[in-house]
Amino acid sequence: MTTPASHPEGPQGDIPWGDGSALPDTQNLKPSVLFIDDDAYMRRLMTARLEHLGAAVDALSSAQEALSFLESHRPDLIISDAVMPAMDGFELCRVVKANPLLQSIPFVILTALRGDLRQRSTQAGADDYLSKLEHEVVFRLRARLAFDLGVRLAAAGGDLDPEPGGSLLVVSGSKVIHAQMETHLQKEGIQVRGAATLAEALPLIHAARPDVMTLDLAFGQAEVLDWIKEVRALEGCAALPIMVLAAKAEEPGLATLEAHIQDRLPKPLDGQESRHRVNLLLRIARA
Repeated sequence: MTTPASHPEGPQGDIPWGDGSALPDTQNLKPSVLFIDDDAYMRRLMTARLEHLGAAVDALSSAQEALSFLESHRPDLIISDAVMPAMDGFELCRVVKANPLLQSIPFVILTALRGDLRQRSTQAGADDYLSKLEHEVVFRLRARLAFDLGVRLAAAGGDLDPEPGGSLLVVSGSKVIHAQMETHLQKEGIQVRGAATLAEALPLIHAARPDVMTLDLAFGQAEVLDWIKEVRALEGCAALPIMVLAAKAEEPGLATLEAHIQDRLPKPLDGQESRHRVNLLLRIARA
């Protein structure tokens, strides 16, 4: 176990969206992360990965140790492996979320499992989930999102639940993607607008800035990067959350975009994943 990095009161101030490497200091405070995994190698590996991204990490080997730790420490974020003896990550999440003193701490479940990971994580009350098999850039993006959520929640005293709905701009040349996103999100009360080209999207942003934007990487890596930079220069858009839509074959292009985007939504689209990722960005964007 490392020297406790958590603190009784979360760091104040704001964390800008990702800078492509580590999170910048906010009044010299780092996001504090409690990481739980019964595998000693994974504890060392994940501690190094998270510290590289700017976090201060306490690494523990069991859910029982974590619950004891949480009696006297309040980290900004909890990341737990899913499969552990005695009490697994899903049950630990349920216990944390049932405790009024701890339930506002963002909880992320980490696993190499596929299949029902999303459903089991959601049912347990987890704020997000990370796959050990995820592309490295996507892992870093998701970790930064979790850091950001944790710091914002701590600064807000644990109250970050947005009103239902929000607005999303979908920029894609695919009619299928536009139809899917509208279908996936209409029950969430999210207003979905669409643009078929990058040029078509700019007037829509000028007319009404969306809360979140999704952008298809099929337009081309260089074109998307230049366009994002143009959008970031618009008034009020420097912190606009942008999520790229990328198929497996397009993932190598994510490294160039990492400093300018917040998340990746895989193609072909999945309804549950689309709803979860958009709602998470909306939650942070409204903080």
